[in-house]
Amino acid sequence: MAYSKKYPSLEYNNGVRGRHGVAFRSLTKWQKRFMLEHQNIKHFSKNEQAMKIVFGLYRSGNDSKKTKLFYDWTQGDMKLLESVEQAYDTIDWVCAISGQSIKSRVGEFDVKNFVHPEYWETLDSSLAVNQNIVKSSLAFRQKCQELLLNQQKELMILFKKNANPRKTLD
Repeated sequence: MAYSKKYPSLEYNNGVRGRHGVAFRSLTKWQKRFMLEHQNIKHFSKNEQAMKIVFGLYRSGNDSKKTKLFYDWTQGDMKLLESVEQAYDTIDWVCAISGQSIKSRVGEFDVKNFVHPEYWETLDSSLAVNQNIVKSSLAFRQKCQELLLNQQKELMILFKKNANPRKTLD
């Protein structure tokens, strides 16, 4: 990689198009995006050597969703995007046959979604669906609707809060 691409010549001008006093005209597209997405760089923006080190460490190829880590609030740790999506796509539920705790997918209303995997072969042998599975499916649907409605209300509260910010008096 060329020296000028990896370590840009930083121009410090206030009032020009840029971020934290650094002009964008000398930066590449990924460096501009990096400065816009990472607000914590402002602590290093006045130190040209520190900024060059940060740009040297960061490469535009590592921002792929497949390799990028995301914070999972449900478990409190960093995970890949697929793991986070799976954690938010499932909720804790009870098996309709055995009463064991299982993870059921939110948008799936297949019979196997309400039964523990140990009991899946019993579903294949019988053509009729157990009444407990039907009751579990209806309760699951109501639970999903309730969860989605609560999330929608929380989101609307956030939108209203951010739309009309109140000034705090010091």
